[in-house]
Amino acid sequence: MMQVNNDNERCLLHLIAEGHKPSYSVIYDRYWKKIYATALHYLRSPQWAQDLVQDIFLKIWIKRTTLAEVNDFESFLFIVARNELVSAIRKKVEASPLQEQIEPMATTELPDNAVSLKQTEQLLADAIARLPPQQKLVFTLTRQRGLSHEAIARQLGLNTRTVNNHATRAILSIRQYLQKQGHQGAGW
Repeated sequence: MMQVNNDNERCLLHLIAEGHKPSYSVIYDRYWKKIYATALHYLRSPQWAQDLVQDIFLKIWIKRTTLAEVNDFESFLFIVARNELVSAIRKKVEASPLQEQIEPMATTELPDNAVSLKQTEQLLADAIARLPPQQKLVFTLTRQRGLSHEAIARQLGLNTRTVNNHATRAILSIRQYLQKQGHQGAGW
């Protein structure tokens, strides 16, 4: 196996394209703070920014086989981040005025929607239950209790990067479970 050369980003990208996780960790550590700062600037919410950055890096890992073709990774990463930011803000703006109308309809006016919502909630609960204990704990603390990754790291005595990794793996596992169950919605 090739030795990871931190100074040669092209080499790192080739290794990541082949699935080399230590190379991915180097890239992740190199760019996480920059992408987070950009996301925080636009979103004005530390939790939302963390979640978005996790989604961005998850997307990079999922599409890793294309990284060997990237000549300027930093520019590539910021384009991916910009696109994700625009998409997240657009979804929030589009959902906000309708949210008050949608929630009552989902449970009272359309019985099929109430059943679908309950099925989705059950699938999500099943997916969370299948997570390894540490991932389940981090997911619960971030998504259901609203704690920041830094707060979780302090609370559990872990490195923030470890918490970020658990959160990313939990989201990926949940998405994969939902896809296997034929569920396409809910932004997962």
